[in-house]
Amino acid sequence: MPILSIVVATHNRSNYAIFAAKSVLSIESELIELIIHDTSTDGRLVIDIEEITKDSRLHYHYCNVRLSMTENHNRALSLATGEYVCLIGDDDTVTSEILDAVQWAIENNVDAISPRVVANYAWPDFLSKTFGSGHSSRIYIDSFSSDISQMQSASGLNNSLRAACQGTDGLPKIYHGIVKRSVMEKVKEKTGNYFHGVSPDVSGALGIASMIDSFVLIDYPLTIPGAAGNSNTGRSAMNAHRGRLEDDPHIKPYKDLIWPPLIPRFFSVETVWSQAAYETLSRLYDGKLNEFNYIHLYSICLVNHPDYFNEIFNAIVVYKNQFKLNIIIVLLKIFFNAMSISIRKIIRLSKRALKPTAAGGRFFIPDVKNIFEASQILKNYLNSKSMSFKNRGKNV
Repeated sequence: MPILSIVVATHNRSNYAIFAAKSVLSIESELIELIIHDTSTDGRLVIDIEEITKDSRLHYHYCNVRLSMTENHNRALSLATGEYVCLIGDDDTVTSEILDAVQWAIENNVDAISPRVVANYAWPDFLSKTFGSGHSSRIYIDSFSSDISQMQSASGLNNSLRAACQGTDGLPKIYHGIVKRSVMEKVKEKTGNYFHGVSPDVSGALGIASMIDSFVLIDYPLTIPGAAGNSNTGRSAMNAHRGRLEDDPHIKPYKDLIWPPLIPRFFSVETVWSQAAYETLSRLYDGKLNEFNYIHLYSICLVNHPDYFNEIFNAIVVYKNQFKLNIIIVLLKIFFNAMSISIRKIIRLSKRALKPTAAGGRFFIPDVKNIFEASQILKNYLNSKSMSFKNRGKNV
């Protein structure tokens, strides 16, 4: 049995997925397997992947039914057989040393590993509204300490709730993280599935945090997130990752979508994360949603998406009525919180303006054609610095 399953759910993105698959399978070990669940309608990945289907570690499954992103991920994860699982996007990859980290986790009975994102790759078609193609075809590599820290899940969950579950920082992760498959099975047993809502990464992190007492944070590159032009990251970079729920291509495949009235009814990074958190937490805890910081959600939505004021205000009214609060006090709290967020945003942008290049002072290697090549470049870079996970205590 493999000790690690790399799980990928994909739809009509064969030009990225094939290189992600080749990259994972370039790891020379029988201890790893690659699960790909494909709902594509263009028929391209079925053809492209033929050249690597002889590799017995590849488990490619085609589904001719259009699924939501969450259901696609649920089905993909159900096919995994490894002791540990790691979920990545179809434009991402993992480093060759991820198996060393899993071996270490087995030896130390670690339930989950959350590696810091040290390296990330921008595909050739990646564009940003500010820098255009400035990031394209680059792998960025940050400095790292190789430190391992034990974290408490309860503390991470409470901090996440205070921040309206905006992302997965401070939580155990399955998306670009490593977790025992048995933990995910416990989540499914309790809630009916591995992931809920419209964001599998946030839902997965909250589900894991509810099942384990502690996890480890590792400051070492174990995965490489990729940013393709038509990915959610790419859409965000072009400020196109928002809109009416009824119009968004990400949302349309969700049948019988539940969108809580407490969450502003429009599509954005902030509302997607919050909706997934709401749907997940409502299945895990009685009363835990009362600790969710709706004030922060409304504040950050007003700062980042003022053109959706009506949708935000409608949610505020629902919040006021449901929790029987004074509307003046609620609005004052939102106002002061929004001011604080705005000030921090201005400071952050001002600091960034001092480094007006796309890289902003970060180290990068240019002219990288795809994620497979990016993984090889990172491997060579670490070797040139005599850095490795096994010898992390000697890394400088």
